[in-house]
Amino acid sequence: MAVLAKANGAHIVKKGDTLYSIATANKVSVQKLMSLNGITKPTNLQIGKRLVIPSASSSSSKKSASVSLKASTVTRSSSVSKSKTVIIDPGHGGRDKGAVWGGVRESDLNLKTAFKLEYYLKRAGYKVVMTRRSDRYVSLMSRAAIANRYRNAVFVSIHYNATRETWVHGGETFHGGSSTSRYLASSLQRNLVSHCKVRNRGARYAGFTVLHNTKCPAALVECGFISNAKERARCNTSSFQDAAARSILAGIERWDRAY
Repeated sequence: MAVLAKANGAHIVKKGDTLYSIATANKVSVQKLMSLNGITKPTNLQIGKRLVIPSASSSSSKKSASVSLKASTVTRSSSVSKSKTVIIDPGHGGRDKGAVWGGVRESDLNLKTAFKLEYYLKRAGYKVVMTRRSDRYVSLMSRAAIANRYRNAVFVSIHYNATRETWVHGGETFHGGSSTSRYLASSLQRNLVSHCKVRNRGARYAGFTVLHNTKCPAALVECGFISNAKERARCNTSSFQDAAARSILAGIERWDRAY
């Protein structure tokens, strides 16, 4: 874990440190940290390297002079317009129902959760695009193509999981391998576990079409296992879907602050 910068505004990289952990510990964005230290790739971080922390030198004077501005920025309200467009992808739909267990269709849960997420994102000031708004089939390539129409966007595909091993439960999030997508998936997973109180199955790489054919940062969230009777009962409630939507919003906001 990264150690907070000392009074001189510097941090010496130690084993296990990442740009994300250092930035988070010092409450600065990854982008600013990379820019100030001339880092072009997040993975190129050498042990023993001395990093200058932006907040220690350039932000401290601004903080005292703009308390009211800071307060209004922290409050995520509809009056604050965000620059990023969030592409919400409710997985499956139409002839592709996804997983079906105990009379519960995954495609329905995906859409219900997506509508709740859309509401929260718009209230937070984000522009939102949905890949589908009804129970209709949309091909995987078409979903990626929709996302690729927008600049400065982020793509989140919503799913509920299933397996023949009905004892399996929990939430997991997937990414396509880029550094920004990895951080997005990690942020979404952390908040999913925190908000929904599901078992943490981690954030990891997957070769899904919607992740590899989108040009923007992308992640796919599996909110829970409907093949597990107990978890299916939870996932099928409006309160769980609401918690999942809020967790995705929180994950996007955390990622947005870093990038």
